[in-house]
Amino acid sequence: MTGIFSKAATTAFAPTRRGFVVSAATAIAAPMVLTRDAWAQGKEIVIGIWGGAQGEFIRKQVIPAFEKDFGCKVLAEEGFTLPNISKMRATKSNPKYTVMFVDDLAVPICKGEDLIAPLPVDKMPNMAKLFPRFNYENGYGTGLGISIGTMYRNTAEKAPTSFADLWDPRYKNGIKLNSWQNTSGLFFLIATAAIVTGKPFAEAQYEVDKIWAKLAEIKPNIQNVYTSGVEAANEIAQGQAVFGGIDYSKFIYPYTAKGAPIDMVFLKEGCFAGVNCQVLVKGGPNQDLGAAFMNRMLSAQVQKELAEFALVSPPVSSVELSPQALKYVAYPDTRMDELNLFMPDWTYINKQRAAWTESANRIFSA
Repeated sequence: MTGIFSKAATTAFAPTRRGFVVSAATAIAAPMVLTRDAWAQGKEIVIGIWGGAQGEFIRKQVIPAFEKDFGCKVLAEEGFTLPNISKMRATKSNPKYTVMFVDDLAVPICKGEDLIAPLPVDKMPNMAKLFPRFNYENGYGTGLGISIGTMYRNTAEKAPTSFADLWDPRYKNGIKLNSWQNTSGLFFLIATAAIVTGKPFAEAQYEVDKIWAKLAEIKPNIQNVYTSGVEAANEIAQGQAVFGGIDYSKFIYPYTAKGAPIDMVFLKEGCFAGVNCQVLVKGGPNQDLGAAFMNRMLSAQVQKELAEFALVSPPVSSVELSPQALKYVAYPDTRMDELNLFMPDWTYINKQRAAWTESANRIFSA
């Protein structure tokens, strides 16, 4: 269904009424046009972005339009949350990056390590429409796109009703499990805790230490533990396994929208919210230009086009999405509440992640 995919606009800001200014010393030279964003002319920033559909949209649509409007250069490096944190750490004494894209779990880490700066709200007017829940660490990061996190299936297989159903022996060797190296992979550990304790995610996230015997019981049903969501989604669509996840809808719904036999699974325990964010690197070059880029990412126009291209929910209000896109994204934020999208306590989980990873690795590497 190609109707949900739209191209980003590339309209440049018009010149100011001042027209042309020629200095006495260079009267014979070609005149210079002073634009509204003349302060940005010739400046350059390096940003860290994601791969996949979101990264493609930003590289091909957002960056060229921004460079044209501001007369600047934006160099983008693709990566993922943990490598992007590592890049900031490695360059902390001499920052290379100005803007970095990370998942929500990383914002408190980055703030705690003094890697990021508070956002200049006066230079980011689009923050005024940011839903409060997507303003992180009191102004140190903003959401950019929200995905639904849950299991997904090949549509030839009947959808289960509970996470507990995934332990059924009839799914032997039929599930691709997302690695806990990925942010979304941690969600399955929380879901398992909910099964073990009978508690909602909000309480179960603090009792993951009780899951290891239960997690070991599902091992016969696990075909493999994957790190690439795109690759796993392709394999599920091709029927190589019946279930995958927990993973983000941004990896699944683009295939669903094109008619592939793959869909998300909504289970009675609820779903998770996967939030992609942006932060301003402390001491990074040309901070004003970085703030302008972050502000552009929050504009209604960019958010509409990003949502309709990558099928992620905008973190800001007043975005008019197409009916087709609204089939796949949880928007506005009241829709997120209706779907019971859970946002974990990352400050707590970040402290436990290494121990959780070690325990899970022992089970699945044995």
